Amino acid sequence: MTLTPAATLPLIVATPLLGAAFLVAAGRRMPRRAAETVGAVFAAGTAALAFSVLLRGASAGGPGGRAVEWLGGWRPHGGVGVGIVLVGDRIGVGLAAVASLLVVAVLAYAWRYFDEPPHRQAGTFPALVLIFQAAMCGFALTGDLFNAFVFFELMGVVAYALTGYRVEGARAVQGALTFGVVNSLGGYATLLGVGLLYGRTGELGFAQIGARLATHPGASSAG
Repeated sequence: MTLTPAATLPLIVATPLLGAAFLVAAGRRMPRRAAETVGAVFAAGTAALAFSVLLRGASAGGPGGRAVEWLGGWRPHGGVGVGIVLVGDRIGVGLAAVASLLVVAVLAYAWRYFDEPPHRQAGTFPALVLIFQAAMCGFALTGDLFNAFVFFELMGVVAYALTGYRVEGARAVQGALTFGVVNSLGGYATLLGVGLLYGRTGELGFAQIGARLATHPGASSAG
């Protein structure tokens, strides 16, 4: 059975997460080359899924020229939706595909860049990179403002860990702490923006926010 573009969207986010979970569970017993190969395979599989949606035409999947998938079947009722929605337009799917290709390049480059990892930690780095890939793809495909913030924060947490990956070096620790402080300030500002938009429109979906602002550009939710 061939998956539709809309049904493929969750797999673009789930595939690297499954790869990361596998590496966390089995990476301690795998040699470095095997763990990094597994990470590259999952990253390349995610890129292939994104390109398949792009080549088949995400615009064929839903209203407004977009493929739309509500996870768990939590579709809106009466114009109100509380589910997680993924939207696959050409820009979002293209960004997910490009990000996935970059992740494959990162994992391939790391084969020669990094020294031999500590014992029983061969899967740590590729697992972190795969989680970062899932967060980037989710951020590119989400159709909900709050979920975009969640994926943004997931990217920040993993980037913090990757920045300080070589924890034995003082520069890595200093860079990780600096990044953590700056990213936290950015996260607070983003969350404030989410709250202001929700207070103004009463909506979190991108489409609903745009429609509400277009219909009532000068009105507030209280008025």
